[in-house]
Parts: sequence; structure tokens; C-alpha cells
Amino acid sequence: MFLEVLMNNYKSLKKQLKFCIKTMNDSSSLFVVDSNKDFTRKRKHLFGSTLFNVLLLESGSLKDEMFKLFGYKLDTPTASSFVQARSKIRPDAFHTLFNMFNERTQKIKLHKGYRLLAVDGSVLPISSAIKDTKTTFYKANNSNKPFSAYHLNTSYDLLECTYDDIVLQGNAVMNENGAFNEIVDRYDGPKAIFIADRGYESINSFVKVGMKNHKYLIRVKDIHSRTSVLRSFGPFPDAEFDMHVRRTLTTKQTNEIKAHPEIYKFVPKNQRFDFFDGSPYFDFECRVARFKISDDTYESVITNLDESEFNIQDIKELYHLRWEIETSYRELKYHLDLNALHSKKRMFIEQEIYAKLVLYNFCSRVSNNIKIKEKDRKYEYQLNYVRAFHIIRNYLKEKGGKNPPDIESLIAKEILPIRPNRQNERKVKAKSPVSFNYRYD
Repeated sequence: MFLEVLMNNYKSLKKQLKFCIKTMNDSSSLFVVDSNKDFTRKRKHLFGSTLFNVLLLESGSLKDEMFKLFGYKLDTPTASSFVQARSKIRPDAFHTLFNMFNERTQKIKLHKGYRLLAVDGSVLPISSAIKDTKTTFYKANNSNKPFSAYHLNTSYDLLECTYDDIVLQGNAVMNENGAFNEIVDRYDGPKAIFIADRGYESINSFVKVGMKNHKYLIRVKDIHSRTSVLRSFGPFPDAEFDMHVRRTLTTKQTNEIKAHPEIYKFVPKNQRFDFFDGSPYFDFECRVARFKISDDTYESVITNLDESEFNIQDIKELYHLRWEIETSYRELKYHLDLNALHSKKRMFIEQEIYAKLVLYNFCSRVSNNIKIKEKDRKYEYQLNYVRAFHIIRNYLKEKGGKNPPDIESLIAKEILPIRPNRQNERKVKAKSPVSFNYRYD
């Protein structure tokens, strides 16, 4: 009975994905480059099938991918014909599919009445063979060497383990604060706690979240950093603390304001703040918490969470949960092959980014509904998500509408032990695109 319920979940998600693609196919003129001629004639590559096939691309060359998608048949379309078909589809079509699939399959899960949404960014290096002002810049230490990349800003549901929204920026013009504000502005779900790392902190964002009746929990640079936002809210003790701070934000610089930094905070014109509303003053209050993570290391966070609901231990646990979005980026890039793009062209790259996010959410919603049978083992076990994602993508390629009878039980067999207190030193180094020329369009 349990596996039947899980099977129904897989069938339901596949049905919903197909429905979203069919709905878009029925109004394909809204999503193509030239609405008068694109996909107006019947070809092997129709709008809906092209959309679906971009979702399922792996890391091989386009010719190999065509063989996989069409079952190694004699009439397998050429890679060139596939490129021509996808060149007719605007990248925002895949963003629309992402939003539509989320709306139809999302299961809202709450913690103390709140959705937990982690916001973070990730750099996706791409080929610099094509240069443009949005994605390409020249490194300061080597002005003759261009570096091209996209910057993914996403909100990630920590309870459902799926992406909720994405703001895609060229790395040369990236603005994490602007992306955070856009994510908050677009969000229209239940009450949420937006949890973010350093780089997303700004007083403008704090106020924006609060005015929309949501909560924020954002890590900031520690009190000793010269560039920390906390410097204008101190002084603070060099120890653990949890306290409220209040400041009157102002655009004025009178002698009284300069003489009372414990009351006023000056906001220069080049710093974005959208809430003065005709007055040069705005009263701002927040909660600042600082806690130890090792004998001589502290973390500092700013939040508007109420102490009566969330004590300092709750805040530590919430911030620790944020790491799940980091794990999701690894799965997106390496388990679902986002780091192995099939083009140098920017519009094709954007298509694949949105497509991988759709596929990630599909795979996550299937795999996270599978429960591992409890047994008397040395360790607890979790799913092997690499295998799970590969199995699901393989079955999605099946033609003829047939669903496998045992996909969930097959995934449930692929498990890994959870070994506590094991950690390796984090290896941080510059990433370069996986540049296999035979893969590019």
C-alpha cells in the first residue's frame, strides 16, 4: 500500500509536468522568438517536445543526447535540427514552466507557522568565447583574461527541499541585494522566514521583509569587521549576546545627529533605502545575536524573529538548516549536470539553467516522499540522491506513456549511511566551465 501511494506520487508529478508543457504548447506563440512562423508547421521537434527534451539533457555531446532521447533509432533527429528548434524558444518559457510546475505540485510545509526559505547565490562559469557586458568581465589581476559567468540567486524551501524562485544575473552586473529584494517582492505565499548568508544583508532588505509581514534571519560580518553593518549599531561586547538595537535612520547630517550615533544612523544617497516616504527619518529596530561556533570563532546574525517564539538555540538551528541550499547547488551542478552546458550562446545557457531547476524540483519531490525501511543497523541511512536523480531522469525519457512499476522501490534500494561527526577540510578554488567543444552548439 505504501509503495502504491509513492507510485501515485511519481505518476501525479509526471502528469502535472506533462500538463504544464501541453498548456504552454497550446499557446506556444507566447513563448517563441517569432510568433508568426516558429513551430507553425509539424516537424519532429515540436514546441512541447523540445521544451521537454531540454529538461532531460545530460552531460554528453548533443548527438549522444539525441540518441538517448530517441532510443538510438535510425530516424533520430540530428543535433543541428535540435539546435534550430530550441533557438526558436525564448529562455523565459522555461522560467514560466518552472513557476507553473511549482504552482501545481508544491506542498507547503511550515515550521512554527512559517515557511523556511533560504536565499543564496552561486556562480556558474561559462565559456568566454562569446563576450557581453552582462556576463563577461576582466579580472583585476589579469586585465587581458576575460571571465564569463552567470550568477544564480535562488530561494530554496528548506522543508520541501525545492527551489521556490530564481533571479538570474550576469556575473559582471550581479547585485545580490537587488536579487534578494526582487525575490521578496515576488513572494506571495504564507508567512516566511528568509534565511540568508553574508552578501545579502542591507537595512533596505530588512525593512522590506518586515513590511511584508515576513521574517528574516541573515548572517552578517562579525563585530570586528570594518565593513560590517553592525558597526553602526554597536558597541557590542566581545562575547555571546542576544539583544535589540534601535536607530533612527536619516538623510540629514546635523551636529546633533553626528553627536548621537547611538540614536541616529546616517543613510547616504548612494545607499538604497526605499522607505523614507517624504520624511528624512525612519525608525528601525532589529535583533542582533552573536554566538560561538568554535573556541575562538563567532557568528553574528540580524533578525526580526521574536524571542518568545525563537530563542538563541532556535536561531542557531535555523541558520544551520540554511546549509541545505549549498548542498542543492552541488546536486544541481554535478548530479543533474548543470556544469556541463551544451552551448556558448547566452539564450541557450539560460534555457538550461531554468530547465535544470524544473528537473531538480521534480526529482526532489519524488525522492523526498520515499521512506527508507527501518532496520537494526549501525548507522542511520539516507537515499543516494545521485542515483535517485539519475533513475528518475532515465524513466522520464521513456516513450509511449508507460510508467515503470517499481521506480520508488528501485530508488529506495539506493541508500548511503549517515556517519556523524565526519568532515573534510573544505577545498575552495576557482571553478572553470566544463569546456568540451564537441558539446557546444
